[in-house]
Amino acid sequence: GSILQYCLLALVNGVAFTSYNLASTYILSRISVVHHASLNCLRRVFAIISTSVIFGQPISLLQSVGIAVACVGFLFYIRQKELKDGRARRRLDLRRKWSGI
Repeated sequence: GSILQYCLLALVNGVAFTSYNLASTYILSRISVVHHASLNCLRRVFAIISTSVIFGQPISLLQSVGIAVACVGFLFYIRQKELKDGRARRRLDLRRKWSGI
């Protein structure tokens, strides 16, 4: 029983890890490396929080600070990206306006 259970868990783990790597590679081919890294950071935060809830492990103060830093950093990145995209869009609109397009 325990050897069969171990083999089954190893197989499920291998399939899950392979699926994760394939999905990650596919996503990386569609978005920039920076976007991928920021999403990976959020994935790790989600994994830490969900495993803490599932296994009933409390999150320490240091872990909470790390989670907060990761989330705030991601929010700053998104905000800067929106500001940069907005400026680029306004410049493009002005160019179109002045060039008569």
